[in-house]
Amino acid sequence: MLMSAEPIVQVENLHKWFGMLHILKGVSFTVEPKEVLVLIGRSGSGKSTLLRCLNFLEEPSVGTITIAGQSITSGPGIAVDRQKVTALRLSTGMVFQEFNLFPHMTALENVIEGLITVKNIPKNQAIPTGKRYLDKVGLSAKYDVHPIRLSGGQKQRVAIARALAMEPKVMLFDEPTSALDPELIGEVLDVIKQLAMEGTTMLIVTHEMGFAREVSDRVIYIDQGEIVEQGPPEEVFGNPRDERTSKFMEPIMKVQKLK
Repeated sequence: MLMSAEPIVQVENLHKWFGMLHILKGVSFTVEPKEVLVLIGRSGSGKSTLLRCLNFLEEPSVGTITIAGQSITSGPGIAVDRQKVTALRLSTGMVFQEFNLFPHMTALENVIEGLITVKNIPKNQAIPTGKRYLDKVGLSAKYDVHPIRLSGGQKQRVAIARALAMEPKVMLFDEPTSALDPELIGEVLDVIKQLAMEGTTMLIVTHEMGFAREVSDRVIYIDQGEIVEQGPPEEVFGNPRDERTSKFMEPIMKVQKLK
């Protein structure tokens, strides 16, 4: 990981309410270029909401989000500039739990759809880019295959290729293996590991703790909408400072010792 003076992601005092439910409570952090930041925590702790706020799939209630120099402040009475949201989204690639592929389109057509409709790239120019990214995720034999004929792991790799094809500055992964059968998880994690080795800036929400420990430069533990602890994976997993992190890690470390 190469550190620079300027973070590529900066989150300041982020709050999110759903009605009376206060989901995120003043979250602040930065991400350096080429850094892999993994977000862990119990289900319902606010991890996925945080990720969705970063590209305004969920609009923050309060706070400032800056990605690749594009800054947006949210708060009561502040009208969010939709052009800024569009620009921020172009800097981020999102991979969801569910694959969200268009069933009537082939793998290649799914990958190039954003290039054509969002970036206005002619189809004949988009096709080589789409093929290049399908090759990158190991699907060079699946250009013309529809999602119904793909395994879950292959579908998720198409979704990763689709996000990468837009050439974002930051990749966001929201539990990318949670919808997969156990035997298919590895093929998706291998793609993400390769991206990490290539220096792709990534924020990853995952319950795969072994993977989190291996791939991350830094880990953030979130509990009830607050950052409880953050640091290098060997510290957060091996010697957590906060009691809440320790309790979360205890059963995980027991399982790893058994292995």
